[in-house]
Amino acid sequence: MVFNQKITLMGKTITDLCNGFETFKVLITSALENGTIAFDRWSDQMHQLVLETWNSRSIQNLHEGIHLGWEQLLESWLQAKCTLQQYDLNFVVDALQSKIIYLTGNSFNRSHVYIGFAGLFVGSGVGFLIGISIKPSSIIVTHMKAASATSYNGAESITLLEDVVTPKITESNQVMIMVRAAAIDPMDILVASGYGSFIRKFLIKHTLCKSMHREFPIILGRDCSGVVIDLGSDVRRDININDEVWVSLPPWSPCGTLCETIVVSDKYVGHKPQTLTHEQAATLPYSGSLAWLAVFQTANLNPMTAMDKKIIVYCGDTGTSSIIVQLCCYLKADVTVACPSRVCYFMKYLGATTTYETETVSIDQLLSAAPSGYDYVFNTADELKYSLCKQLCSACGIVIPIGPHHLPSDSFGFFRGFFYMQWLRLAYMFKGNKCWDHYEFNSTILNELASMANDYVLKPVLDKTFMEHELERAFKHLQSKQTIGKVVMRFSNLNGPTLMPRSSGILF
Repeated sequence: MVFNQKITLMGKTITDLCNGFETFKVLITSALENGTIAFDRWSDQMHQLVLETWNSRSIQNLHEGIHLGWEQLLESWLQAKCTLQQYDLNFVVDALQSKIIYLTGNSFNRSHVYIGFAGLFVGSGVGFLIGISIKPSSIIVTHMKAASATSYNGAESITLLEDVVTPKITESNQVMIMVRAAAIDPMDILVASGYGSFIRKFLIKHTLCKSMHREFPIILGRDCSGVVIDLGSDVRRDININDEVWVSLPPWSPCGTLCETIVVSDKYVGHKPQTLTHEQAATLPYSGSLAWLAVFQTANLNPMTAMDKKIIVYCGDTGTSSIIVQLCCYLKADVTVACPSRVCYFMKYLGATTTYETETVSIDQLLSAAPSGYDYVFNTADELKYSLCKQLCSACGIVIPIGPHHLPSDSFGFFRGFFYMQWLRLAYMFKGNKCWDHYEFNSTILNELASMANDYVLKPVLDKTFMEHELERAFKHLQSKQTIGKVVMRFSNLNGPTLMPRSSGILF
């Protein structure tokens, strides 16, 4: 009985579905028919409107005016042609000769007129050739190799592109540099993962890099060493063609350094230390600028205030931490380093008083070197280690984070992003990049670092060098967490830009 009821109910349901489908089919058919009728009616109306417009009195008058004007133009041309045919070249030359004699009072013959015309044509030709041969100096290359991120998928999106458009000087304070070597930094992987993407879009669209019209590909690299090959009209006087220079760029910069040619503002350019090769020099600008700002600006240390201060550098296995250790030791501070075991011996070599292995060390062991706590704790790990670093501080001690600061704008949605973009426009007019950046990279810092390197106070820490075609190997080596110091990429520049003639292992 129950089974029969279910069969009956199922049959009724199927019947209802079929009826509904038929109704839907009828509605669709009716809608299509009505639409076809409406379209045909609209087509007829448009056709009638076009015919009425074409046959209107104003259009007919326009046709007649054009036809009459064309006939008059042809008639004038035929009259001029008939008039010219009545005269030959000799008549024209004689008439010109008589006019010259009348105006100057001198006697001229026909040969003088011919010579004058010949001189006119020859002089014009010579002037034209001279004009096209005199050009301002220019760059004879339009494409270059560049280590780029093609999306925000992290290390997987990093590749070597060989058809990137070579940048050009678009501002009077810009410098064009042929890159000889550029460092690979963990920041490059963060950039390839989306770090600073919102600010980078803003800069491309509204302010910097006028030659850039799209977000991807992003050229990676924060620092490099190379040779100046061209200058803007208002570049600093101490920078000249063929100077060996180095460059340090902030993390949000749309233009990177891991490429054959870069164009940057002269504020980010300094002279390379004479005692270093390009590969060695490429290890210092970005990491050195971060370390310099942390030690001398954030911590406000100097030879008078730093002496005998208790300082610890936590997770000291980066290029930045090795420079912080050297700077603090130079200032006569008591430096302790917590780092992986493979780096301990090296930190001792750089001047650290005490080293601890981060794999096994405890808070109590770290505090054994400073029972009252440390005056300054440089956290080169990440923001997750802040609470641990805070426990190492003395009563008046401070934690100084090193590395990329969190940028909330990277996670903004459409509405928050829209309002933040408007705020950025206003803030940038008054404060420049200080409205989003904690650090101010500049040539003054680079010159101080160069002076210390030339005096052998600051030692570059170069882990390994790769050629540009070894890009994948270079980033895998960086991600292996087995590096000591910086990984560097060297550019051969076999197809690098050519300037037209113009006047004007660990290595130390």
